[in-house]
Amino acid sequence: MPGTICVGGVCECGEPGMVVCCARGEEEPNCFLKCRLCADCADGTAECSGVIDPSDRCKSDAECPGPPDARCGAGRCVDGRCEVEIRPGRVDSQVRGDCLRSECTETGHVVSLQDPYDVYDDGNACTLDICDVDEPQNLHLEDVTCPGTGGGRCHAGACVQCVAEDSALLCPGGLACDGVWCVPGHCENGARDTGLGETGYDCGGPCRPCHPSERCREATDCASGVCTNGSCMIPTCSDGVKNGEETGTDCGARSCPRCPAGQGCRTGSDCTSGVCWSGVCEAPTCSDGVKNADERGVDCGGEDCDVNCGG
Repeated sequence: MPGTICVGGVCECGEPGMVVCCARGEEEPNCFLKCRLCADCADGTAECSGVIDPSDRCKSDAECPGPPDARCGAGRCVDGRCEVEIRPGRVDSQVRGDCLRSECTETGHVVSLQDPYDVYDDGNACTLDICDVDEPQNLHLEDVTCPGTGGGRCHAGACVQCVAEDSALLCPGGLACDGVWCVPGHCENGARDTGLGETGYDCGGPCRPCHPSERCREATDCASGVCTNGSCMIPTCSDGVKNGEETGTDCGARSCPRCPAGQGCRTGSDCTSGVCWSGVCEAPTCSDGVKNADERGVDCGGEDCDVNCGG
């Protein structure tokens, strides 16, 4: 028969991956038998069982497909044949602080499991960071001394000097509460007492910071931290000061660019890397569970993360 060789008195196909069979759609005895690939043989050909298809043959690992999720293993070329190496258990690529843990199954798929210890640190001393089942929660601490400062009180998730409408959060003797600031009594008389250090009406100097357009002598007189030509300015994304809704200097606010690593943040959306931890943007890594930098997928591909991203 065409393509066969004689082995031990039996005709066998000399080319790996081929068997003697009828073509698809033909049946014995009325068919022309010859060496064919299993894919070209008639359905149910017994000789094809256990035969290595040429598409399974390889010379290097790069030719072999891996598991369904590339984080769970890799394709290996073993003795010229592709095999799948699966590493079950916790994967290296994790989103920190989402109250979940990603693990590989025996089949090479990634599943998410609840992890009460994977608590998100928002970097705020006036919140209690917990996991509510699989949801991160940052609960406001109320009416307690600001942790780590020895002064001030926690109110609505922020450390303040006082709260004007809350008699429980009072200022030390001799000072009055103006919003959340403890100020001298003259700072509430509705006048501009320049001789007492005020730059605007009840603001600047020893009083609360002044709002935009109010008078100032220096940056510290203004809520925005910007004093130009004797007037407090509104915050902008290019004034070189962390002000307004910004989480970092000229970044992190809705109207400003995202912040680079090392700048402040509230959530990952404030950062170019998409990763915010303890109130600070972090640089991209190959295990942060986020597609960032020049990665082609989550923690894979790109110049630094040479892991195969799979299909």
